[in-house]
Amino acid sequence: TEPGRSLVYPTPTYVLYRTLAAAQPADVIEIPYADDYSLPISELATAGGAVTFIASPNSPSAHAVPIQDLRKLASQLTGVLVVDEAYVDFADETALPLVQELENVIIVRTLSKGYSLAGLRLGFGIANPKLLSGLFKVKDSYNVDAIACLVGAAAMRDQVYKNECVAKVKASRAKLALDLKQLGFQVWDSQTNFLLVQPPQSNAEAIYLELKERGILVRYFNQPGLDDKLRITVGTDEQNQTLIEALLHCLMLCDK
Repeated sequence: TEPGRSLVYPTPTYVLYRTLAAAQPADVIEIPYADDYSLPISELATAGGAVTFIASPNSPSAHAVPIQDLRKLASQLTGVLVVDEAYVDFADETALPLVQELENVIIVRTLSKGYSLAGLRLGFGIANPKLLSGLFKVKDSYNVDAIACLVGAAAMRDQVYKNECVAKVKASRAKLALDLKQLGFQVWDSQTNFLLVQPPQSNAEAIYLELKERGILVRYFNQPGLDDKLRITVGTDEQNQTLIEALLHCLMLCDK
């Protein structure tokens, strides 16, 4: 970022933003989400960042920021708004219209999630030509290899297969969310391929450890905005059923 200006983003969010900022180095301003994960527009807009990052859908909260909130934020910023749409294939809405409406918006995406090509390490950005021309001045000459480009282009051409896979994940997500709610878990609405949940007895760490003993790995959080919560990736229906059975056992143990 420019000298004297900062990278700004709401928290909790993707932890790599802080890591990449430290590698520059760049100053960071972290602004907490509200308890309901609504976007703190005023605080973000007045922070004076050269770049403001918003992951939408967000990890690990799984929520998406409404496009009208992103539009309002971008129109108030003096810097650039980067909308990280890594999980957008699982969402109901995209911020793409903002690229045509506003000159200070960049949408970044990856093939790691919806296309299941995490090992390819391929992503791309979408913005107006003026903004992209500035990025080309600092772009590494060999930032993407030819094989990744070919594989990525082939995957993006096959939208039928990708959409079928995404539809399966969404259906499994809905069933898993319902099953977890029936066990007493609080389940936040998800626009991703994972769920953020809180156990009925505020014992997320104990459940995390018990699941780990059973070979089932979930993510445990104990930090501001994520206290006593678990992030559970949506698996196949068979994997999800195994998880539900294991969770039922965990809850029975906790009742003793």
